[in-house]
Amino acid sequence: MKKLALAVLVALPCAAAAWLAGCAPSRDALPAFYASRPVFEQPFAGQRVPKGLKSLSAAECGTCHVAIYREWRQSVHAQAWADPQFRAELAKQPGVSWLCINCHTPLVNQLDSLVVRLEGDDVERPVKRANPSYDAALRDEAITCASCHVRDGAVEGPFGGTKAPHATRRNPALRSAEFCLRCHQAVQAYPGKTFVCTFDTGNEWKAGPFAAAGTVCQDCHMPPVERALVEGGPVRRVGMHGWIGSHLRKGSETNLALWDSLAASRPPGVELRADSLVRVGAGGAVEWSVRVVNANAGHMLPTGDPERAVIVTLAAIGAGGDTLAREQVRFGQKWEWWPAPKKLADERLAPGAERMITLCLRAPRGPWRLAATAVNERISDANADFHRLPESYPRRVEVARIEARPRP
Repeated sequence: MKKLALAVLVALPCAAAAWLAGCAPSRDALPAFYASRPVFEQPFAGQRVPKGLKSLSAAECGTCHVAIYREWRQSVHAQAWADPQFRAELAKQPGVSWLCINCHTPLVNQLDSLVVRLEGDDVERPVKRANPSYDAALRDEAITCASCHVRDGAVEGPFGGTKAPHATRRNPALRSAEFCLRCHQAVQAYPGKTFVCTFDTGNEWKAGPFAAAGTVCQDCHMPPVERALVEGGPVRRVGMHGWIGSHLRKGSETNLALWDSLAASRPPGVELRADSLVRVGAGGAVEWSVRVVNANAGHMLPTGDPERAVIVTLAAIGAGGDTLAREQVRFGQKWEWWPAPKKLADERLAPGAERMITLCLRAPRGPWRLAATAVNERISDANADFHRLPESYPRRVEVARIEARPRP
């Protein structure tokens, strides 16, 4: 991160000198403005096509890296530009879109314009110039292969030692948390505005046991698998490229069976733990306690977008499927957005943390059972309706379930 910022600062005087001399800066130059902004508001410099390739397109990479390409196409990275929720957010306040797109379409090549200054120092009034290296097709690929792997005319990988028909370079930083945190650690307040950037995943990870143990983002989100990097090549240790995260689809996956297999490769962050047998006490009194544990996430659960939540429900269910009693807890954040953004509560689970939920009831007559479920929620129905998201847009998914049978 520091090296990248330094490189930008070194390049900026050269670009400024070119303007003063009456010459346009190079197609890949960033306007000096970006150096004054937080790193997550800065796009990656424009990239040229490495020797041996025809384009920066993911499809080009997929001709050889077939399995990786198929996984990427199912991922949230591939859908980061087309995501209906993201597009609705941009439409709501289009003046600030330049703040967000640098993580959803990270390369300069993917931006139709570049910000040169702010009118009146107002983030909602950017002054832009057209970007001569803009590639609309590449923009639609969102966080594409080149976003992470193409730098300075070469395809970079974390391990090296490969023979390829294109220019290659080893970059061990691809296996570092800092590489991911350029976008996944994005916290910024904008005085006088009704919005904030509040993606604090990096600091959450750094404060927890996963960072202390040396477990980085890629260990969980790109789990290793033994396979050939390219079809017909030698078998080696390669990270998966599906980024399943919350196990909640975005809705534009092209291969649901593959997506399901990727999801099955990693457990969800939350686990539910309780005795499978429940005793009915004197007078028919029943108490069922379930522990909700952030067992597998190295950050707060949930993390990222403040609208996300984990909803845990304990229920007594009758023979006909009817709910006889219920206890529900929402793990998430609560914000006030007007007149200024303010976090009112934070009831998420830190890594390794757990909370107990207890359901109390009087045992009914006839057969019945107890069930506990954990649901990852991306957006509430009320907010989804406010953004006019289609009914088909995935809003929540069940990620954990346990059941118990009462015994006298």
